[in-house]
Parts: sequence; structure tokens; C-alpha cells
Amino acid sequence: MDPDVDLIRRALAHDDRAFGELFDRHSIAVYRFAYAQTHDVVSAQELVQETFVTAWKKLSEIRLIDASMLPWLLVTCRYHAQNLRRIMAKHACLPLDEHIANRGAESLDREHLADVEELEWVFEAINHLSATDRRVVELCLYEGRSYREAANELGISVSSVTKRVQRSRERLRRQRGAAAAAAAEESVS
Repeated sequence: MDPDVDLIRRALAHDDRAFGELFDRHSIAVYRFAYAQTHDVVSAQELVQETFVTAWKKLSEIRLIDASMLPWLLVTCRYHAQNLRRIMAKHACLPLDEHIANRGAESLDREHLADVEELEWVFEAINHLSATDRRVVELCLYEGRSYREAANELGISVSSVTKRVQRSRERLRRQRGAAAAAAAEESVS
């Protein structure tokens, strides 16, 4: 399997199959991420399409951190999802029941901002994992590959993949707990 960097280079050299291979390699993970953002099949499919169209248009500008294009695609998908939410919010007509009316728009904006900050925190925390741990997260959690598939791709044992996933999840849980405790302490003082 060619690394993403080679596929990008080949696509820039007008190898039509290379971009198709990038799509085949990452479209399922991008779709899962898009669906998690929208909870709607059609919107998620549109986000995948927009993400890969953007990738095609900006192919010569893409600079990869490590060997995978997936982080770039997920960030691009997130930006498209944010744009979609803004567009939908402008055109949405929600019933203004008493509960929402009492909360006010400012409260809803704070909740949305908190969701965005949480997602940014998760991506930032994942970026601080080691390169191998980050790749295991991409393969197993974003792309939905089995531990065995990830182990084969990375040339490590299945038990090593299992331990890396457990360790990464625990590390993220601890970091999140510490961040939440710090925020709670800050709000009290």
C-alpha cells in the first residue's frame, strides 16, 4: 500500500487512480466523522463530498504531519460541518417552547461553543500522542479498522495495538478529568 504522500504526488502528476485510492482509504473514516457531526446520512455524505472536493482543489497545498492525510481531511470536514451548521441555523425555524425561551440564545451559543471547544480539545490531545499511538487511533477509532488490521499495517502485535488504544483512552480520560477539575476550580474562585 502506497503512503498518502506518494498518492498525493501521483495525483498531482495526473494519475487518476491515485486520488481514488486516497478516497477509498479515507472516505469511511471521514463519513463516520461527518455523521457524528450531523447525525444525518445525507448531510454526512455531502460533507464527505465537499471534503474530498476541497482536497482535490488544494492537493498541491496539502502538507502532511506524519504519513496520513486523514487528520487534514477530518479538520477540513469539521470546517465544512461548521459552515453547514451556520447555514442551517440561519434558515432553521425551531418552535420556541418555554424551556428554550427561558434559556435564551446566549445559553445556546455557549453550549455550541462548549461543543466546539471540546472537539478542538480532543483533536489537540490526540495530536500530542506519539506518532504510533496517533496512527493507532486513526486506524481503529476513526477508520473503524480491527486491531488485527491495524497491527498488520503498523507491523506490531495485536496485543500492542490493544495496549496502545487502552493507554491512549486512559491518557485522554485523565487529561480531560484534569482539565474539567481545573475549570471547576477556576469557576469557584
